[in-house]
Amino acid sequence: MSRTIPPQAAIPVRHRARSAAPWRRGPGRRAVAALGAGLVVVLGLGVLTGSVASAAQPARTGSRAAAVPVPAVPAGLPSGIEDLATYVSQVSCDPAPKPGTLALGRLLTATYPGTGYLVSHPCGSDPVASEHEDGRAVDWLVSVRSATQRAQAQALLDWLFAADSADRAFALARRLGVMYVIWNGRIWEAWDPLDGWNDYSTCAAHPEAAADAVCHRDRMHIALSWDGATARDSFWSRTVSAPDYGPCRPKDLNWAPARTAPNRRPCPDHVAVTAPAGAGTVLADLVHWSGATVGPGDSGPVVAAVQRGLAVPADGDYGPWTADAVTALQRHHALPPSGVMDAATWHALLADLVLALPVAQTPDPRATSPLHRYLSVVLRYGDRGAAVLALQKALKITRSGWFGPVTRAAVVAFQVGSAVPATGVVDTATWKALGA
Repeated sequence: MSRTIPPQAAIPVRHRARSAAPWRRGPGRRAVAALGAGLVVVLGLGVLTGSVASAAQPARTGSRAAAVPVPAVPAGLPSGIEDLATYVSQVSCDPAPKPGTLALGRLLTATYPGTGYLVSHPCGSDPVASEHEDGRAVDWLVSVRSATQRAQAQALLDWLFAADSADRAFALARRLGVMYVIWNGRIWEAWDPLDGWNDYSTCAAHPEAAADAVCHRDRMHIALSWDGATARDSFWSRTVSAPDYGPCRPKDLNWAPARTAPNRRPCPDHVAVTAPAGAGTVLADLVHWSGATVGPGDSGPVVAAVQRGLAVPADGDYGPWTADAVTALQRHHALPPSGVMDAATWHALLADLVLALPVAQTPDPRATSPLHRYLSVVLRYGDRGAAVLALQKALKITRSGWFGPVTRAAVVAFQVGSAVPATGVVDTATWKALGA
């Protein structure tokens, strides 16, 4: 069956829409990828043909796995162990590879020479939340179309999911903070481990090689908890960690600041911030990315949105011109001139753009009256024309177009009844009393 994802975790959508070759994106200030020496070999295997193996399933023993090496388990692990990781979505713009993520990638490539790994994507390059944009996911570059690498992938999964000496299932996945795994068109989720592996997206209907990248047949996606990504879990620290829920976004911005310390409490579930009425594309995009921390050396859609908001060339690269424009904005608002888009700078930029919106005028209900056009017209005895016809229609008398004695008498009677000076002359006050 297809896996049901928790409401906050639209994982299949994220990976289904991702580029088939994300490692080709530019590096920027923060390292975009950490690749093993054998990456070219791994990529070359993508052109091989043959049937796709069934999705790897957790297993404790097996002759095939026994013939394939597995990563070394560090000495001195504590007797306690973490719970399986809960799902914590990406809410900040912090793609710098985290130490635990890099350590896992290096462990995999050291154990399995000839493979590579990818960690980071620029913020906003995925259509929805992605742990790659937090530096919390490893794409281990192995192919199911290689018998050797398929066996290596199975050996790794057996190692991650095996019970330990205390008969605790998924022991090393727990110690490493593995949140979920996507491999060979299937997904395993730590928040529902007993459900096993489930079909990922529509991959069961697409065994062709052209779908390998989308269906993770040319890589294994391993998403980590914050503790696992920051090497605080017991596999790396030898100390059992409590869940880290990551940075929390403020109520008035859509992205959280970059993580600076563990957060042991779940974040509030704020509704998404939307652009005000009348906002154009520039302001709407900025509101969508509001709060994302970007600075010199960064690249991607968030940077391009900031550049459009600052009216500098929107090339998507946070270079000197963009930094200077951000610094000028900060100085104008008496903020520290860091040149980095932080929360305070986002507030300042959005406030400036909202103030620049055209003021919505409340329509005067009288403006639709057919008499409104005559507010400045003064009518008196003897006048003729369209204004007199409009006056006579409003007074509900015979419409002749001539301001004669009958019309004058009707005007005086109306003025007396409306507490307007009874002059017999139709002025602005009389027009307004008539509803103009």
